Amino acid sequence: MALTDDMLLQAGVATELLDGETVERLKVEARRQHVPVLSKVLAYYRIPVSALHRAVAESRQLPFIDLTQATIERKLSKKLPGSLIKRKHFLPLEIEENLVLVTADPDDMAGIASAMRLLGTELPVVMAEPRRLQLMVDEYVATSIMAAAEETTTGPRETDLVALLDTILMEAYLTRASDVHLLTEEDGLRVRLRIDGSLSDYPLAAEQNVASGLVSRIKVLAGLDIAEQRQPQDGGFSYHLAAPFDLDFNIRVATAPTRLGERITMRLLGQESGGLTLTDLGMLEQDLASFNQAIRNPYGMILLTGPTGSGKSTTLFAALQEINKPDINIMTVENPIEYVMDGVSQIQTGPKITFADALRSLLRHDPDVLMVGEIRDAETADVAVKAAMTGHLVFSTLHTNNAVSAVTRLIDIGCEPFLIGSTMTAVIAQRLVRRLCRHCARKRSATETECTTLGYEGKSIEIFDPVGCAVCQGTGFRGRLGLFETLWFDEQLARMVAKGADEETLEHAAGDKLRFMWQDGCEKVLRGMTTLEEIQKVAVVKHIAGNEVIYDAAV
Repeated sequence: MALTDDMLLQAGVATELLDGETVERLKVEARRQHVPVLSKVLAYYRIPVSALHRAVAESRQLPFIDLTQATIERKLSKKLPGSLIKRKHFLPLEIEENLVLVTADPDDMAGIASAMRLLGTELPVVMAEPRRLQLMVDEYVATSIMAAAEETTTGPRETDLVALLDTILMEAYLTRASDVHLLTEEDGLRVRLRIDGSLSDYPLAAEQNVASGLVSRIKVLAGLDIAEQRQPQDGGFSYHLAAPFDLDFNIRVATAPTRLGERITMRLLGQESGGLTLTDLGMLEQDLASFNQAIRNPYGMILLTGPTGSGKSTTLFAALQEINKPDINIMTVENPIEYVMDGVSQIQTGPKITFADALRSLLRHDPDVLMVGEIRDAETADVAVKAAMTGHLVFSTLHTNNAVSAVTRLIDIGCEPFLIGSTMTAVIAQRLVRRLCRHCARKRSATETECTTLGYEGKSIEIFDPVGCAVCQGTGFRGRLGLFETLWFDEQLARMVAKGADEETLEHAAGDKLRFMWQDGCEKVLRGMTTLEEIQKVAVVKHIAGNEVIYDAAV
């Protein structure tokens, strides 16, 4: 690639992806630590190198295309010498019925002009993600007669499995992926990263033997039986990112047998453990003030509810970070331990110790605050509720669809209503949506339908649309944001729960103590934090008219 590291960094500064003074400081540190400057910058900003290539495209005012939506124009490609394609990465492509010339170096004007002469036509010049472009070029060259002859003489290439796994995990960290999926398919290994809740393919060309070798490598690291390929297995390991990153995080590993071989899912845990605050989660001022007050109560129970992957553990961790002081004894029971917290005693459950057993044991260690990873059975629920009754502040999670149904769920598990009413402080249901990129979000007037959906029928409001830039890597979104349904218990609600009131009665009586997730989402759309389409994916249209709760169909 002709683009130098300095060119990439200059483009990053020009597009405001990077800060000029910070880059200069990182250059000095990189020289002192004897590490590449580009790696130091990527580690500091936690961005993949493709973001800088997109910044180059923006600074040159060139389109940056998605190669998964493009195909090679074979007829035109034959007019370019294979050596030119391999060396310069020029390829004529068809995307959305338009012909373009993709290049890795938009500053090579002489090379571009030469390619245009050979093609016999002028094509718009575009750029693309470097790794995907490399794979596309390799695939095209591999299908040529010259490359086929080359392969017969050189033989198949060996793959360094250790380096390959390191590269995949580094990319997962830089793109802030929560999960890495490794699947064995008919044409080889497929790697997918879950970034901001959406899966995307990681560009990789690997054959079947590479897939099986990488699976074995991960199973060894996770302490799993590499000979067992017919049963699902669970494990985990701690992974160290070398300098200039120099950090550790835990990875939870799950394997499953499939028709073509084993697949592996790796969940990256505790990447955001440093400095995570309640404000970062996206709570609005009113809910944040109430939550801050609730977590400072001397006793009671605070429940976080929602499906798997909705950010419950992250919210609990941020709350514990907020109250973690030397004069408070905080103890947790988790499976697995997702975030490592300084000054907190953390117990991981396993085959020999259950949540209830661990919780009973912790009660004999003079705790002020207890965190139970999940209430999943009557025994754990009973111990947790009684711990809240005996002067402890208890945090936990529960799987329910909304805040009020947490009460019903606890009763179904086997808790007495009078115990729930006397201990419950707050229930927060939450979901995650993608957060709009602040750098490129574009304001516009909402349509009549959007105004009605947001509860502003007949009024004029402004909302924001995603655009895509180097900062958000073209998606229009960067990071995720919590949507919260909050229920704050007072004496009246506590008495109603103790008397066995149903969900509908509690919703009617809650008044301003209950704020629906749809209301929270609409407010965040108006503030430009996310989009209407995002909240429609996770929240049901729900609002209060007078003293009645109105349920509309999900849009």
